[in-house]
Amino acid sequence: MLGGYLGAIVLLLLGIGVGLLLVYAPTILAPRRPLPQKMIPYESGMDPVGSTRQRFSVHYYKVAMLFTVFDVELALMYPWVVYFREDPQWAFWLFISFTGVLAAGYIYLLRIGVFDWSRKEL
Repeated sequence: MLGGYLGAIVLLLLGIGVGLLLVYAPTILAPRRPLPQKMIPYESGMDPVGSTRQRFSVHYYKVAMLFTVFDVELALMYPWVVYFREDPQWAFWLFISFTGVLAAGYIYLLRIGVFDWSRKEL
C-alpha cells in the first residue's frame, strides 16, 4: 500500500534525523567553559561600545526590503532564461511584462520619495 511512497518516507525521515542531529549534537558534544570573555557579544573582533538597545533608522529597513524585492526579481529570472530556449517569443513577452510591473513599482517608489535619504518623515 505504501510501497510507492517508501522511498519518499525514508528520505523524509532521514532528512529530519540529520536536521535534528545537526541541531542538538553541539549541545551534547561541545565542552562548556563559560568565561566572561566568551559571554560578550562579538562585533567584528572589537569590544562592544555603547548600548545594545540602540535604535536603527527606518531607512535601514526600507533598504533591506527594497533589496529583497529586487533580489527576488533576479532569482525569478533564472527559470525564465531556461524556458527561453523552448519558446523564445512567449518568454520574451513574459520577461517584458514582469520587468514592466517591477519598473512601475520602482517608479512609484521613486515618486513618493522612498529614495530621498534627507527627509525625516516616512
